[in-house]
Parts: sequence; C-alpha cells; structure tokens
Amino acid sequence: MDEPDFKIFFNKKRQWINIYLDDVHPKTFSKKGGGNWGFFIAKWSNPKLGHFGDVHLVKSRVREDLIVHEFFHVFAEWIWSNRTSITSQNEERMAEFMDELVRKFYREYRKLK
Repeated sequence: MDEPDFKIFFNKKRQWINIYLDDVHPKTFSKKGGGNWGFFIAKWSNPKLGHFGDVHLVKSRVREDLIVHEFFHVFAEWIWSNRTSITSQNEERMAEFMDELVRKFYREYRKLK
C-alpha cells in the first residue's frame, strides 16, 4: 500500500490514523463501497495501541463537513472498540477527543499547502 500523506497520533501517541489524500474522481470511492468524497477503514488489532485505521479523502474535495463526518466514524469506532459509551460523566472528555482528532488533522493538512 502507498505511504500515507500524514498520520494523526492520539491516545498519548500510542495510536494513529493514516490519512490518504487521493487524487481521484469522487465516484471512485463510492464504487468501492465508501462515500463519494471519503471513507474510513478500521485496521486495529489492539483497540488501545498501534495503527487504528485509515481515512481516505478525495484531495480536491476536502471540506470541514467531510472531515467531521469521517472523523465521527473514527470516533465511533474507537468508542465501540474500547467498549465504552458516552455518559454525562465523560461527555466533555469525549468532545475533547473529537476536537483533538479534527484539530490534528487540520494542523497536518495545512503543512501540505
């Protein structure tokens, strides 16, 4: 497989997501079962360590709503894989985790421009 354009580390740098910015037509992903502009594939073997998954995005279609949408899939997979749920006690921590993923994406994405 090709090298990712960049990685996003989380969980105190114990886990990461590979980000691929693919220069393809939007329909390419939907033919493979993904969305038109992006998709997430979970790859984890240990839900607390290592490579967690891959996010593929159409390079020409990166927008805020797409990023939040795909990272919500990452967030949901992380919650399910760690057998946790959102409660009133951890809601703020979970919101901060989602913020962290999106913020780190944009930090690395801006370096490419």
